[in-house]
Amino acid sequence: MNSHSKPPQFNPAVLPMEFRPRMAYVSDENHTKHYLIPGKIFASAQPFAISTIVGSGVAVCLWDSVHRIGGANHFMLPEGPEHGDNAARYANVANPALLQRMLELGAERKNLEAKVFGGSVSGINFGGEGERLGERNVQAAEHFLRMNGIRIGHNEIGGTHGRKLVFQTDDGKAWSEEL
Repeated sequence: MNSHSKPPQFNPAVLPMEFRPRMAYVSDENHTKHYLIPGKIFASAQPFAISTIVGSGVAVCLWDSVHRIGGANHFMLPEGPEHGDNAARYANVANPALLQRMLELGAERKNLEAKVFGGSVSGINFGGEGERLGERNVQAAEHFLRMNGIRIGHNEIGGTHGRKLVFQTDDGKAWSEEL
């Protein structure tokens, strides 16, 4: 390659169909992209396309349809210490923190709808034989939403594979695909 030629660009059209990313075109130029790192929270009143990858961890996406405010968290464990740099990796911290951030941005609890993703079976036992980490994470999310009167509009939970998801903060649209 000489100094004037460009490096080769990735072209998904040359891949066989089963290897093409199915979600390649869900985002558009109207949404700033934000990758949500596990153990973090992101919410905005501006149009963002939040993406993350979940396995046994869970992402809770909240959306206020009236004020067009959305946000998401990505937690990995159902409960843990409430203080510290990594506290948002626990459901008991991440869920209330996401709700609080949404309310600070102007969302109203009565308008909120949730979308829940993740909780796949990872083979890690948590507690007794029948309890798996992914299931406990989903239970923690559902319990929090129920206790706060937030309706679950959509969920893609369980299974044996991880998921990549995209959630748009302004219109509440969400897509996911199994990995």
